Amino acid sequence: MSSMTEQFSAATKSQLEAQFHILNTLASTAVDSAEKLIALNIDTAKASMEKSSAAAKQWLTLKNPKEFFSLPTAQPGGFDALLAYGRELYSIAASAQSELVKSAQSTFQQVTELAATKATVAAAPATPPVATEVAVVPKVVKAKPAAAPIPEQAEFIEVKAPAKAAPRLKK
Repeated sequence: MSSMTEQFSAATKSQLEAQFHILNTLASTAVDSAEKLIALNIDTAKASMEKSSAAAKQWLTLKNPKEFFSLPTAQPGGFDALLAYGRELYSIAASAQSELVKSAQSTFQQVTELAATKATVAAAPATPPVATEVAVVPKVVKAKPAAAPIPEQAEFIEVKAPAKAAPRLKK
């Protein structure tokens, strides 16, 4: 009885350890990814503010309307900055996904190996079987129940019930 309890407690302990490992990995990966994402957003906001303040300073230095029309209309780095932000965001998401997949695969492999070792330990007998005296028990013959034989009929009698006419509604 105690060996069975010990096996269950060992299995429960290993299962809980595996679950804690998964949750720890999930939490650390989520926090690391959030940290990278926050840093990316802060850097992007700083770059955007610097670009906006440079444009505002340029507008404030204008003396006449002709200079306003001579300013460059399209900022060349706007679209490139958006693409760079998207690439960086994708790399953060891809690295988080790869870390989670690696963790799940390693945990699955550990659980599979643990289950295989537990199965081989449980399948192997702890002690060899001991030879004991075997009592010879005579075979008991069961009696058939006594019942009246069912007569075989060559043909069946068909009984038809008279069909009732559907009641008519009065108008």
